[in-house]
Amino acid sequence: MTASILIAALAVLQPSGTNDMTGALLDAVKGAKPGDTIRLAEGEYHFDSAQASLMGIYISNHDQNLPRRVQLPFCGIRDITIEGEGEGARFVFHGESTGLLLMDSARVTLRNISLDWAEPPIGEATIASFTPDGRPVLDWRVRAFDGEGGARMLWDAKTRAIKPDTGDIFRMDQAEAGDTISFRSWDRPSPAICLYRASDVKFDGVVVNSAHGMGLLAQRSADISWHGGGVYPRKGCLCSTKADATHFSNCRGDVLVEDALFEGMMDDAINVHSTCLCIVGKLGANMIRCRYMHPQAIGFEVFEAGETLRFIKATTLENGPECKVVAVEREDERNVVLTLDEAGAAALAGYDAGDAVENADWQPRVGFFGNTVRNNRARAALFTTPKHVAVVGNTFDHVSGSAILLAGDAANWYESGACRDVQIRDNVFRHCLTSKYQFCTAVIAVSPTVENLAGQKTPYHRGISIIGNTFDCPGAKLYDAISAEEPIWRD
Repeated sequence: MTASILIAALAVLQPSGTNDMTGALLDAVKGAKPGDTIRLAEGEYHFDSAQASLMGIYISNHDQNLPRRVQLPFCGIRDITIEGEGEGARFVFHGESTGLLLMDSARVTLRNISLDWAEPPIGEATIASFTPDGRPVLDWRVRAFDGEGGARMLWDAKTRAIKPDTGDIFRMDQAEAGDTISFRSWDRPSPAICLYRASDVKFDGVVVNSAHGMGLLAQRSADISWHGGGVYPRKGCLCSTKADATHFSNCRGDVLVEDALFEGMMDDAINVHSTCLCIVGKLGANMIRCRYMHPQAIGFEVFEAGETLRFIKATTLENGPECKVVAVEREDERNVVLTLDEAGAAALAGYDAGDAVENADWQPRVGFFGNTVRNNRARAALFTTPKHVAVVGNTFDHVSGSAILLAGDAANWYESGACRDVQIRDNVFRHCLTSKYQFCTAVIAVSPTVENLAGQKTPYHRGISIIGNTFDCPGAKLYDAISAEEPIWRD
């Protein structure tokens, strides 16, 4: 029989005002056995960053100021369910931290839980009126955790979306009384939830209302599903997370996101990619020194011994031969020495410093089904993986940039994974691409960064089908591509 811990029955864990619950919840999880369900009584659970653990872990696509605060480090747990009862358990965090970390864990389910920060990272102020010289009189709804910051956006009072033709820069003559200005910094110190070396993780009815970085960041993890819930603002607010809602870096197996709502985030609803490393030197016939290039993507494992390496020609982004990694020596958080097998030694002659390598084993299949993405900055969905990608039955509504982007590069972000099988089917695109952001050339954009396009013999992305979709995006180009095979486009 599955054991249960009814949190409300234990006085030390009963929701009570703003008392810190960090130790109590960590103890409950530590004491749980495989197969147990930890049930959280309906109510608010408060967590103070002063009680967070300091951990020297690198989290992809975030700032790398170590050690970082981790409020709920659930490490090494197996076959555990943590669920809120009734209307759900609401986790309220005080101070900047990574809210919840699942590390070196497997077969974990989180159900009916929401995560929010008491001091939101994004400020919001309604324009009450204007002074005679045109300056806005602001009625503050939310004060930002780290001040007004340097990134301001203008939100339409009627649609609750970012005003057209404003994007990251707007003029005050585009604003009207009743509109909202949001304020944030460009920092992204930590996600609400991080998965690191975790597998078979299920999010069921989980909601993230705000975060100092992304809602969910999964790295070096496998078989992740998110059902229902989503990432969207708390009641009365327009903004949710400071960056992506969900982000999957160097994952494998199946990534499934379905029937969720994504709203008000400052970047994409979903981004799936690998991280490629730059070859900076050859140390022998079968040894190369490689470097993590983007400062927000360093330190975590891109390769382990026995895994498959794929070469990438940096100037053309063309995929090259594959081989096995025999040994890995990490020199520091930026540099790693890889020893390759005989096939790698043979292939290495055709590649030089400046070219790139990616892990061909850690690239997932993706299903993005029945979701609603609306009223957010930048793009909705980014996919850079050669495995099967299905984007089916979603609604993209007032996405201010491209709704779908297939990217890839070995020059800036170093996010790789040439697409080979992408189905975009039976979706509704409504009022997308109302502002311009990086790579946003159309509602559906295929825009890898290719330095030498003329020298490319094989397009980077292939196998794209766009079938049975409905577009209501006045004045916007629907499809634009470079370095891609012609898509199947019909119905």
